[in-house]
Amino acid sequence: MNLDQRFGTILSIVLHLAILTATAFIFRNPLSSQIVAAGEGQGNGESAIEVGLVDATHLGFALPRTVSFIGNESGVSNNQILEAEKRTEEEAEILPSENVKRPREQNPAVITERPVANQNEQLVAKKPLQGGSANTSIEVGRSFGSSVPAMTGGIGVGPGAGTNSGATGVPGGSEYGRRIQMILSRNYNPPAIGDVGETQYVVVQMRIARDGRILSLENGRLSTAYVKKRSRNDLINFAAERAIIASSPLPPFPNGFLIGAQEAIAEIWFRYPK
Repeated sequence: MNLDQRFGTILSIVLHLAILTATAFIFRNPLSSQIVAAGEGQGNGESAIEVGLVDATHLGFALPRTVSFIGNESGVSNNQILEAEKRTEEEAEILPSENVKRPREQNPAVITERPVANQNEQLVAKKPLQGGSANTSIEVGRSFGSSVPAMTGGIGVGPGAGTNSGATGVPGGSEYGRRIQMILSRNYNPPAIGDVGETQYVVVQMRIARDGRILSLENGRLSTAYVKKRSRNDLINFAAERAIIASSPLPPFPNGFLIGAQEAIAEIWFRYPK
């Protein structure tokens, strides 16, 4: 190989290396966002091709952008950890709590020279509550005082209270309630039983129609469904039943008494001894 051939080979290698280097540089660092693109021409059905420059973003290309991550750069703003400023209690706006205990308002007491009973009342249940019981009803009483109504001849009429059936209660202190009490007391004559220990009570719910009929009586006897409490002695139970049977029918409701009610419930207490 002569000198000219060697020189031509070396020159060719150098030119190829220069072209490859320039191509690699251009593709890694594009000089312009305009690239050459070819597309369908606008001829009338002819297969003409239109060639021109178009922005790279229109074809889905975009210039590379530098992305920085925390710690990659030495700038303070890139490596700074931000926290909310903590305000002191004096600077913080404290809203009043809804659970603040306010001092209980005391009612002015009435000063008297007479002995005063303990009036620290509590609500108590007659029976202890059992967990998981299906019965959600509870009779609530007071921890002091007596729930027994005032007696006349061994008969008391409890406070008026309605029932689930819609019947209205007869108030024990009403005029009609006092008339019932007087009639039953005349017919309540329990026999002398002797010493029965503590006082015995029979409590009956007596349904009274507006015309005075006692609806708690069925076939001439007191229905057991209306007996709320029995005495341990059947002689006292029979005496209470005879008093109700002998008092039927009661006087009808007076004018203006329990307007609109067709019947009422009177809770009757029979006491032994009278």
